Formats: sequence, C-alpha cells, structure tokens
Amino acid sequence: MSARRLWNSRFLLISALVLLTTLVSTFAWVRTSRATPGSAATVQLLSSGFLPEPIRVKVKDDSKFNMDVTQLQTYKITIAPGGYTGWHQHGGPHLIIVASGTLTYYEGDDPTCTGVDYPAGSAILDPGFDTHFAGNEGSVEVVTYVTQMLPEGGVFRIDVPSPGNCGF
Repeated sequence: MSARRLWNSRFLLISALVLLTTLVSTFAWVRTSRATPGSAATVQLLSSGFLPEPIRVKVKDDSKFNMDVTQLQTYKITIAPGGYTGWHQHGGPHLIIVASGTLTYYEGDDPTCTGVDYPAGSAILDPGFDTHFAGNEGSVEVVTYVTQMLPEGGVFRIDVPSPGNCGF
C-alpha cells in the first residue's frame, strides 16, 4: 500500500471517529441539559409596549438586578389542576398577581424544595434571572396576571434544566 493511500485511510478513520465522538457527546449534553417543559399551562399575551426611553430599574442591591427597561408586557397564565410551568427564568423583573386558585412556587436554589403557596389575592415579585417552577397542586384552575419588565432584546421566558433540588 502506498504512503498516500495509507494516509488517506488513516485520515478517513480519524475523521469518522471525531465525527462519531462529536455526535455522541452532543447527544449526551442535550439529554442532560434539556429544559423541563410545562404541562396544562397556557400563556396569553394581553399587551406589550415600548417605553419612549429606557428606565433604570433596581430590584435588589445586587448589581445584576439593575437594568435599563425598554419594554413592558402583560400576560395571563392559566394552569389547570395538576399543571405546571416547568423550570424557567425570566429576562427581567416581573410582578405576578394570583387572581384565582392557589399557585405553588418553587425556587431553584432552595435545597429543601419547599413550595410556597400563594392563594388568590397574593402577589409575587421576582427580580428576574431566578430559576423557578410554579404549579397548581389544587383542584381549581389557577389564573395569574404577570407584568414583565424587559431590557432591550430581553425575553419573557428562558427555559432551563431542572436544578436537581426537587424530585420533579
């Protein structure tokens, strides 16, 4: 076998192994970092608007929660009994009002995975970029209204994988 032919055979074998390794590692990464989807939850955008100029918003003393807000959005989120949102974050501060039912809210950084119940009439302020999971563990529909403050290019929902602190 000539040196050139031997080189071509080795090159093809090495290329095939690199491609196979890349495909297998990509599949493994996607399987372990996949976002957790919601179930029996509907999101309806009620209104959205842009501010004439950015407004500086400070939600906490931590500098990562200081941002220039350019857009406001309001959503109606309905969760059927047994439904949930899946693990996610938001691209800016949001205010949640529970209009009916009881919303159970789990924080991604709570090692005990203790849900907090928010009955109708409750309000929640989330500074944004906090991993959380919300569900309806009751027997009646949960309806919430969410007002989101977003920086330029911000998104309402960022799906994230389970932080591993809860059994769901």
